[in-house]
Amino acid sequence: MKGITMAMTLLVASVGAVSHADNIEPLTELDNDLNPHPQRRVQKGPNARKRMATWRKAHNRMRKKYHVEYGGEYTPIKWNMSLKREAEAWANQLVKDCSNRSPGNAFNPNDFGVSSAMKSGTRGFQNPMKVMQMWEKKLPLGYPSNRVMTQVLWTKTEYLGCADASSAVGADKTCTVSVCYYGKAGNCALNRFGGNWTEAVLYGPACSLNCPTNLETC
Repeated sequence: MKGITMAMTLLVASVGAVSHADNIEPLTELDNDLNPHPQRRVQKGPNARKRMATWRKAHNRMRKKYHVEYGGEYTPIKWNMSLKREAEAWANQLVKDCSNRSPGNAFNPNDFGVSSAMKSGTRGFQNPMKVMQMWEKKLPLGYPSNRVMTQVLWTKTEYLGCADASSAVGADKTCTVSVCYYGKAGNCALNRFGGNWTEAVLYGPACSLNCPTNLETC
């Protein structure tokens, strides 16, 4: 139903601006807790909000570009802290053995859309803009090879949450990973559009049953 994408990307440092118009929910106590794994880099501290804004802006830059190019109306995606926490939980699992894979039901019980990008040999976080540009290059390959970008662009996907993690110092394998969760998921019912994935991106239904856990409706 949804696309699970695994990608290797180059490492670049990243920051992004944030304003009151960013529609980012306030950080909760969970997001401000001290890192329980001090040897593992995680997304905490004063730059966390900038990082979240950069992920959202990277997605909306692509949505604005391609929604209009495909003949539709630009529909921005909103940030959701519940999805961010789910993404962080899965990212922390992936960097334990630096093996990029799909989450099972234990880490995705609501069947959200999930995309991940891993780079081995480094513990530095990847640049969200660069990750998005790398995923964009998959568009000409057609569906399902471009399913990570069709999920990014899927109009009925309203909410996004991304997180980053890196392997512990001294671990057998060294890597960094970025994970994004999407609610509701996209990438379903393409048969309704005769395989025309650009039409599906604009008019396809939301695919997973449940909303992010901190929302009653979506």
